[in-house]
This record gives sequence, C-alpha cells and structure tokens, in this order.
Amino acid sequence: MKFLLNSLFIISLSFCFNLLYAETKSFSLQCTGKSQFEIVGSPGVKEEIKTVTYKVIDGELQDLNNIACEFSDALVTCESSFLNFRKLIINQESKTVKDFIAGNKGFGQYTESFEGKCD
Repeated sequence: MKFLLNSLFIISLSFCFNLLYAETKSFSLQCTGKSQFEIVGSPGVKEEIKTVTYKVIDGELQDLNNIACEFSDALVTCESSFLNFRKLIINQESKTVKDFIAGNKGFGQYTESFEGKCD
C-alpha cells in the first residue's frame, strides 16, 4: 500500500511539474512598435508602426521554421541561423520585444528589425 501511495505521489508531482513547465514555456504576445525594413544596397529604410503577434509553444517560437528559445529570469531569447539569421529577445518584466532578421529573398539581401511594447 505504501508503494502505491508513493507511486501516486510521484506521478502527481510529475504531472504538476509538466503543467507548470508547459504554462511558462507557452504564451502569445501581441506587440506594437516601430518596424524597419531595408534591402541592402538600396537607398533608404522603410519605417512603419505595426502590430506583430509572437507565439511560443513548448519553448519554440512558431515561425516558418520553429525556433528554440532559451528562458532566463526575465528574458526569453529565440535565435536561429537556419535559412535566415534571426534573434528575438522578449523582456517579460518590461513587456518589450526586440526582433532582428537578416536574410536573402528573391530581390536580394535584406534586414528587418522590430521594437515594440507588448500586451
């Protein structure tokens, strides 16, 4: 009987930790801020105010290619160099985001950045 109770306790504890882990590693943010887009070698940078939604599910930024994120006390950092270079930093305390992408599309090399405040 004691073995059964211990087993149930361990299973319950494991279930609770999994729920807590999933909750902290999955979230969605809607952020509004300044976006800048530039085609390398062309004159001028296109700037605009836009709203961007970021979804992190099970510790991965949901994108064309899901990007693994690292979690610290206040920061979530998602970084990839697959196809494009991307670095996203989410400050969970200040509810701000910085996102940078550099890559190559049919029209050439480009850079795109976004800084915003999130809800």
